[in-house]
Amino acid sequence: ERFHGEVRVARQVSHANVCRVYDIGEADGLPFISMEYIDGEDLASLLQRIGRLPSDKALETARKVCAGLAAAHDKGVIHRDLKPHNIMLNKRGEVVIMDFGLAAVAHSLSGAEARNGTPAYMSPEQLKGAEVTAKSDIYALGLVLFELFTGKRPYEAKSLQALIDLQEAQQLTAMTSLANDVDPLVEKAIRQCLDPDPAKRPHTPLAVSAALPGGDPL
Repeated sequence: ERFHGEVRVARQVSHANVCRVYDIGEADGLPFISMEYIDGEDLASLLQRIGRLPSDKALETARKVCAGLAAAHDKGVIHRDLKPHNIMLNKRGEVVIMDFGLAAVAHSLSGAEARNGTPAYMSPEQLKGAEVTAKSDIYALGLVLFELFTGKRPYEAKSLQALIDLQEAQQLTAMTSLANDVDPLVEKAIRQCLDPDPAKRPHTPLAVSAALPGGDPL
């Protein structure tokens, strides 16, 4: 059922920065999804290999992640599991968001269903099993961008409750102490994404992109 749901949701989104999903079929009793082939590397393994992206490349990548996520949100699709492992860079350097398998069309999700995903890249409300909205993706976007520019996760905790406490206190390491070439505007935009109150986060991924240095507000 979730497999069919993934295809239904993913086929709605057509954008250069989102992996295209084509169809669902069956072979020898096993269901499969046919999708665009991405020849490249996921962001998690790239960051593990090189530490962090140079500031200019990080900015370019951040904008493309924002654009892909915005395309999904425009169709009412919440990703709910946005993390470096689900973002590919192909051989041409294009950014492609993968795996909308945990996505759900944007009506309220709560309780156990809300907690499906990867805890290290979840918003406080998602960790607590409260309502999950597009603003939860904005929080995950902030976590991904922090790692993109610094090579480090903003929060490291040994338990879910410790992670929630850190998030709600918003005790972030200054990004410039981890990477001295980070523009203050980048840090400001990311801190806004990581506000524990969903209402105070940027309204859309494109608003995040516009807040980055060199961005065009229009």
